[in-house]
Amino acid sequence: MAMKSEQWVFLTLVQRELRNRFIGSATGWLWLILTPLMMLAVYAFVFSVIFRARVPEGLGVPFWSWLAIALWPWLAFSESIQRSLGAIRSNAALLTKVSIDRRLFVTSSVSSTFLLHVVGYLIVLLAIQCFGARLDWLSLPYVLALLLSLYLFALGLSFICASSQVFIRDIEQFVPTFLMLWFFLTPIIYASEMIPQLMRDWLWVNPMTVWMESFREALFIGKRLPDLALLMLFLGAGSVYLLGRVIFDRLAPSFEDFL
Repeated sequence: MAMKSEQWVFLTLVQRELRNRFIGSATGWLWLILTPLMMLAVYAFVFSVIFRARVPEGLGVPFWSWLAIALWPWLAFSESIQRSLGAIRSNAALLTKVSIDRRLFVTSSVSSTFLLHVVGYLIVLLAIQCFGARLDWLSLPYVLALLLSLYLFALGLSFICASSQVFIRDIEQFVPTFLMLWFFLTPIIYASEMIPQLMRDWLWVNPMTVWMESFREALFIGKRLPDLALLMLFLGAGSVYLLGRVIFDRLAPSFEDFL
């Protein structure tokens, strides 16, 4: 019974998050389709026409397609963490009035953000198929598994950031800057082959490098079956998720004193 109640609260919170994203817009849910397409058009123009960027040698796909494959998972990851920062503080009134699992506020925020970006990602993939490059659609289950592991990773980090932000307000300013630095240290807008060999080896210390390269290998080259890389991503993401839950649960009893 308690499990069903938690599921109902979770779904209600997710619906509220999704509804709040589109309240006040004249076209409502149409932005769910328009936003990724407009962003894709901007990136295609800027990188392909102005900067004349190129993909790794031998791949033979437009640069904007190559960029978009990795960019959208990053957007889901980074935005979910940033939106989770205020998940506890913005629900302070509920915390003091209702007995509720506080992790649900963070989980619903991250889940709704990922859900929107996954829908946008599918729209972008269809646009790439039509105007950019042929994709290996049989690799879609592998891509969804990558997204699930990335979701777990983001959720674990969000537990840590959201709970810490209750006590340390400066985290809200620090995290966006850190994510921007992380973005440029990840081969999303550039190929790893462009980095000098000595520095290139260090790219693989960054777990996001493995995710980004795996997305591209799956959809452009046709990686379809689970492999060691996917296993390691799930193990790492699962460890961060569990660590995040432990830290959140340790800090949660003191939330009311600081809100």
